[in-house]
Amino acid sequence: MKRKALIIGNSGKPEEYLEGVKKDVQNYNNFLQSNFGGKWYKNEIVLSLDETKEQVLKKIENIKKENNDFVFLLFSGHGSYSEWKECRKLYLYDNFIYEQELIYIADKQITILDTCAGVENDIPLEKTVIAMESIEQYKFHKDYRAIYQEAIIKCPNQQVKLYSSSINETSQDDSELGGYFAYNLLKVALNNNEKILNSRVAYLQAKKIVQEKTNYEQNPQCSCIKSKEILPFSLGE
Repeated sequence: MKRKALIIGNSGKPEEYLEGVKKDVQNYNNFLQSNFGGKWYKNEIVLSLDETKEQVLKKIENIKKENNDFVFLLFSGHGSYSEWKECRKLYLYDNFIYEQELIYIADKQITILDTCAGVENDIPLEKTVIAMESIEQYKFHKDYRAIYQEAIIKCPNQQVKLYSSSINETSQDDSELGGYFAYNLLKVALNNNEKILNSRVAYLQAKKIVQEKTNYEQNPQCSCIKSKEILPFSLGE
């Protein structure tokens, strides 16, 4: 099975710099390579930090050309909700892209967007710190990579989209932890006691934590198919 991960982070300009973005990129890179995250190889993970729109789209184009069976994608950074396009608008170093440009890179895909979603009237006039580095100190004897791939193969084609906040809300960020939603998704993944924790269940658990932590000012959202077989997010021991 061919798989590829794309981790995109945009910290923003100096006056609106997000300290936690680099932490998100680092944490997810480490998580995917761990047993819990499915034992990805380094060459299966593409990192993009503070790059231009042209650079990011080139990476997406290259991944599409590979015809991967499964894609895991994270975007961490500034964003808003476009009334014109009726979707999330994601800001890059020099420009922006819409969320549609990040989905359907593969028939089976998990897309995590940890951004604010303040409504932007852009209709044209003419129309807990995670010790990721210590994960691999544990000695496991199971083939986590094979288990992870088998779980993906069993799933029907689907696009799982996890949003860090609802429309017209901000997504909070911490310089040490990263984005609240991205961080708590990983926290849920690392505390997983199930053999396979699917993306929707992971989302629901992280959503509850974020809502309670922000006094319900940040309310994550999820879009996925109605099926018993939802793409896996993490593996248990």
